[in-house]
Amino acid sequence: MSVLKAGLCLILLSTAPVWAEDAADTSLDARFAQLDRQVFELGYNGCDLELMATLTSEDFEFYHDVGGITLGRAAFIDSLDRNICGPDYHVTRTLVDGSLVLHPLYDNGVLYGAVQTGEHLFSIVRPGEAPQLTGRAGFTTLWRLEGDAWRMSRVLSYDHQPIEAEAAE
Repeated sequence: MSVLKAGLCLILLSTAPVWAEDAADTSLDARFAQLDRQVFELGYNGCDLELMATLTSEDFEFYHDVGGITLGRAAFIDSLDRNICGPDYHVTRTLVDGSLVLHPLYDNGVLYGAVQTGEHLFSIVRPGEAPQLTGRAGFTTLWRLEGDAWRMSRVLSYDHQPIEAEAAE
């Protein structure tokens, strides 16, 4: 084999793991974008509390810079039921485009969790009225692989900022 061909083979072989890693990262990013949609579009915005419960660890912890700490899955689901999914109004969340970032967590090469960060916007929806954009915040979610299911384990919701009605239009 010529030196040129050998050099080319070495270059190709040395980049193969990068291609495989990129494909795995893309697949993982897509999986967690899907989980984010399930949590927020279906669970939070749609008030599907059963779905939220299946996506949440039993020992779930939620840290909110305004509302304080919520410990445990049951307390979290109850809080959503009382504060987000009310009969007189409903709070909805919209992900800020391009803000979702994923950081996989490995233990000796085995994927066991992920840290997901992003920003989102919140609106209040009242029956018979147009949604009112009210705020913006950052979030960090720690996902753990429990058996073959991904579950939210810890969530930080922080830097809540109001959005004035005039600025939102």
